[in-house]
Amino acid sequence: MIASKNTPFYSMPYINLRGVPSLRYQGQLTVLAETEQFVNIYKRWSVVGFAGLGSTVSSVNEMNFSPVVWNAGTGFRYLIARILGLQMGFDVARGPEDWAFYIVLGSSWLK
Repeated sequence: MIASKNTPFYSMPYINLRGVPSLRYQGQLTVLAETEQFVNIYKRWSVVGFAGLGSTVSSVNEMNFSPVVWNAGTGFRYLIARILGLQMGFDVARGPEDWAFYIVLGSSWLK
């Protein structure tokens, strides 16, 4: 998504990574990469690990990238509905500034 000059600040593209505060890093364009890996440990229990990088571009014409923002974390999941594949659990994430705790129902990814 590329923002025009008249876009209000709350509609500007921002870095959306777990552990990074929303709307903290904004620009005309964002570049993100995040991976998440699951490991089943016992019947309905699984462990998840994730990490990502992101950056913003303040001006598309000049392509000036801001410093890279990172995240990393881990969590647990419990399969509460086998037929639906519905999982619930929590994540603990670390960003460049602080820690964050998330309660997750479903998936952190769009499917």
